[in-house]
Amino acid sequence: MIRLLTPWPAMLVEDEERLLLATDFHLGIEYELAKMGINIPYQTERILEELLALVRDHHPDRLLLLGDIKHGVPITSFQEKREIPLFFNALLEEVDQIDVARGNHDSNLQNLLPEGVNIHPSRGFLVGEGFKVAVLHGHAWPYPHLMSADLIVMGHNHPTVRLNTPLGIRITRRVWIRGQSDVTRLAKALLERVGMDPGAEAIQTFEQHFKVKIGDPQIVIMPTFNDLMGGLPVNADSPKSLLGPLFRTGIVDVGDFDVYLLDGTFLGKVDFLRSLA
Repeated sequence: MIRLLTPWPAMLVEDEERLLLATDFHLGIEYELAKMGINIPYQTERILEELLALVRDHHPDRLLLLGDIKHGVPITSFQEKREIPLFFNALLEEVDQIDVARGNHDSNLQNLLPEGVNIHPSRGFLVGEGFKVAVLHGHAWPYPHLMSADLIVMGHNHPTVRLNTPLGIRITRRVWIRGQSDVTRLAKALLERVGMDPGAEAIQTFEQHFKVKIGDPQIVIMPTFNDLMGGLPVNADSPKSLLGPLFRTGIVDVGDFDVYLLDGTFLGKVDFLRSLA
């Protein structure tokens, strides 16, 4: 039902629909690098071809992109204005439906999207009937109804692991982080956000107030699709230093979450990796 598409930073969820998920493309970062004196070829065509290859191999019904499609904030560069419409038009030739959760870099993205691409608020959206998937970028509080999901998928953190080579050189590699949510903590936090006292039975109070049957969602933090992006080494920083309100507040503690390299290698739990560091 849930497949990490090794060795690519993309996921396939299969239920009523085949859903292909990817995040953090940061198209247009070359423009910002050029302003700092770092000149590299434009990468949008390469990134597009990699994503198109996955679409053609796995034939999804829907493509779900978890935000930070563009890079420039608050200004949209000429490169983004030119390349992002071409990027999505090419994808629409291969897949019938594309949904985008707005990321923190996606200011004015709606002006660049062709007809046929649905853009959703930064607080996320829900997909599926039998197996529900909550899709969000991760920089904003999720909508309460997303807690009915079986799976919560987010990006934003650019998770990596820092490795020491035998030569003493440190390298970083993109990783997946995957674990089980603490639904009681989530329920309490979302109730307190609207000024409600969770009481002794936070889940019951949550369900009565929001009219939502809370699930037991697994949480997956996706790696960046764009390999030019830096990342947060989960084995070098405190788990609470992860970005976004769910992590900064300690509501989601990733210490017991599993860490996988893009090739599928299981590295262990976050706390275990931190102990080695």
